[in-house]
Amino acid sequence: MRPGSAAHLVRGSAFVVAFLIAAARPIGAEAHASLIRSEPANGAVVAQAPASLKLAFNEPVSPLVLRLVDVSGQSIVLKDIIAAGNELIVALPSDLGRGTRIVSWRVISLDGHPVGGALTFSVGAPSAIPEPQIGADRTVRLAIWAGRLMLYIGLFSGVGGAFYAAWIATKPLGPNTRRLLAAALECGAAAVVISVGLQGLDALALPLSDLFDAHVWMAGLATSYGWTAGIAVLALVAARVALRIRNDQLLSSLALLGVGAALAASGHAVVAEPQLLSRPAVLVHGIAVAFWVGALLPLGAAVQCAERRVAELTRFSRVIPAVVIVLIASGAVLAVLQLGRFDALWTTDYGLVLCAKLTAVLLLMALAALNRYALTRRVVAGDVIAARGLVRAIAVELGIVLVILGLVATWRFTPPPRSVATAAEAALHVHIHTDRAMADITVSPAEGAGKRISIAVLDGQFGPLNAKELTVVLAKPAAGIEPLRMPATRLEGNNWQVDQVVLPALGSWDARIEILVSDFEKIVLEDRIELGDGPRWRSWP
Repeated sequence: MRPGSAAHLVRGSAFVVAFLIAAARPIGAEAHASLIRSEPANGAVVAQAPASLKLAFNEPVSPLVLRLVDVSGQSIVLKDIIAAGNELIVALPSDLGRGTRIVSWRVISLDGHPVGGALTFSVGAPSAIPEPQIGADRTVRLAIWAGRLMLYIGLFSGVGGAFYAAWIATKPLGPNTRRLLAAALECGAAAVVISVGLQGLDALALPLSDLFDAHVWMAGLATSYGWTAGIAVLALVAARVALRIRNDQLLSSLALLGVGAALAASGHAVVAEPQLLSRPAVLVHGIAVAFWVGALLPLGAAVQCAERRVAELTRFSRVIPAVVIVLIASGAVLAVLQLGRFDALWTTDYGLVLCAKLTAVLLLMALAALNRYALTRRVVAGDVIAARGLVRAIAVELGIVLVILGLVATWRFTPPPRSVATAAEAALHVHIHTDRAMADITVSPAEGAGKRISIAVLDGQFGPLNAKELTVVLAKPAAGIEPLRMPATRLEGNNWQVDQVVLPALGSWDARIEILVSDFEKIVLEDRIELGDGPRWRSWP
């Protein structure tokens, strides 16, 4: 250890503590949060106004904002909320009259991302009311994407460049290279700070004009992204100090470790099970990316310097194969964990983004292989023309890297297929109500394969309905699928069931419940339900 390293250890202690805290965060998250049922059920008509609303999710969530829109269109914030496991119990106003209400909810899932939605219920009888707007606007999302891109540039290019300067470079970097790396680090730090406020806007579904409200920033810090932001700032500051103190290997190493730790502190990838595999994979993947991307700019400058090119190219060429192996292995692990199945590559938005990223990565690796096995040897041998070609090739690599980082930033808005699949495995509850009858429908996975459809029927006044037969009819006209008629089996009382329902397609279906009351009377209830994986997640809604 060089003289002065002890002092550097003191400067890096705060970073190490933050990393250990992040690594010790509880594991057990399963997927992007999804609402699986509510009481009253979505669309239910109840005889008496409920005292509370119960929301059940597929994982524990933290409530952000819940609003109730009454029959006049007025919106009030529901503040009396109890979180119990995977459920939220929300106290409702005691003076609810007749008519339909909309409850809009906004929660934070375990991966740190906000999730929102809305449901309706009616007291006595349905009524028409305006529907509230749910979710953040496009301007906020565009700002979040731009902030993520700048953060990635700072972490990968800036921190990786500082590490290169300390460990690979044979001489101090040139002033232009140092200024570019410093600018990347400073812009990355600014992006981290601003992104906390943007995270708060997205969490609370507020417009960009509310960015400077204090509660917005507190909401952003309260999410798991607050850990990422804190660790990222420490890593960027450590790299900036290491760049200023030439050849500070200890501080630059801590900064490079901080890149992986920041990425492993929140996000879709780190909550994939098993987390003992996903979190370390994210950490080493981030470190490998930073090493490679960070080396491009100073390496390009070194190739133009006759005194540096041979030694630095030789050093970099010895190390980069191992880094690429780690990069490919960790990336493959994360892709398998996130996709869940092979066809998700082309059937989900996340998979399409991954395909585009993989295409760019393959192009980048092909160019890197050309540089290593064709141009590098000639440059080391003193070929000036090859050196110029290598500089141009590195510039192209930087352009491809920018495209890759832009694609990765869109994953902020595309939950991975494993999340959608996990949500699809949860039971679906639908309530259909008319003046003559009502039905509570539950669609859940059946033992073995397929779905189980359970139906509880009552008359229009919440009394028992004596039915002779009950038939479930599912149709998907948009896909050219004729109606599927499935007779239900009576279980007991007013409860019926159809087991082992295997559908030829997933997504939205037209559902019809035919209730035969007598030989001369049939009641028909109709609604649309989502079965299977449901609709694809869109990056830019």
